[in-house]
Amino acid sequence: MNRREIISLIILILVIGFGTYKYLTRSFTELKSQYLMDTIVEISATSQSKNVGKQIDAVFNYIRNLEDKLNEFNPQSYLAKINADTLNTVFEMDPDVYNLLTIADSLYKMTEGAFDPTIKPVWDLWGFNAEKPVPPDSLEIKKMLEKVNFSKIKYTPQQLFKPVGMQLTFGAIAKGYILDKAREYMQTLNLDSGFINCRSSMAFMGFKNPQIVYIQHPRRLDDYIANFKVLNQSVSTSGDYQQFYEYQGVRYHHIINPFTGYPVPDVHSVTVLCPSAAWSDGLSTALFLLPPETAISVIKPIPDCEAIIYYTKDDSLVSLKTEGMKKRDLNEKL
Repeated sequence: MNRREIISLIILILVIGFGTYKYLTRSFTELKSQYLMDTIVEISATSQSKNVGKQIDAVFNYIRNLEDKLNEFNPQSYLAKINADTLNTVFEMDPDVYNLLTIADSLYKMTEGAFDPTIKPVWDLWGFNAEKPVPPDSLEIKKMLEKVNFSKIKYTPQQLFKPVGMQLTFGAIAKGYILDKAREYMQTLNLDSGFINCRSSMAFMGFKNPQIVYIQHPRRLDDYIANFKVLNQSVSTSGDYQQFYEYQGVRYHHIINPFTGYPVPDVHSVTVLCPSAAWSDGLSTALFLLPPETAISVIKPIPDCEAIIYYTKDDSLVSLKTEGMKKRDLNEKL
């Protein structure tokens, strides 16, 4: 075999080897969406299996089962049943509810009561789910505020104690918690990378390069106000544009101050970046309930968490950011 033949053989072996490597390491990516958790949920996943679409369907089913348990508006859910119970005060604990309670407890203490999962009776008064909502009477609000006090809720891994008349809502953290659990489930399916997007929260996994995330403009709903990059973390936004109505020229949104019983004024959007979707979800609401300067000081000591807050100051839309968010590749359109 002469020199030219040897070189040709080496090239052939390299070509075959590269082709084999590409075949063995080939990947398949799919993006699917379903209506779950009162919104459009998108799941994208990349896998070396051609069955990646079926794996995504399995994740949707996993999300649906968790939602059925934690959806307070589903009469058959665990939460709905204990909220509707007017006789008992002690209930058998559900493991997922216990996990949510521990997160809620931390947020309650961190905000000195501003984040309160027992706000549901007051929230219901505002009628955000009604066809023609009307603001409640101030005396009604005052009466219902007597049922709001998370410190009266006691719990262990085995039992939940809830005074009669008090109700729990995990609307501020349930989506994020479900995203965390679904992301863990995706990892058990040996998916290489992917994300779950439920509009107000997103969770990423397995990416080698950062992904760009956009923050909705709170007043121009066909535009964004900022974007930045994340790498396999979670991002959540709470906004006064997500659920609101106008009555006699006044805008009322769904994030209610548990001390006053009224929507939080002047704050429009809070975006939080965290490793955990449950924490980014919960913190975005918890920080919304605080004055912006206080909110930034509250999140400052929490490891790997950053925030950006949009609010009105002197009749102008302004932003306030954590130091870590300032250092990110952040593009704003103020």
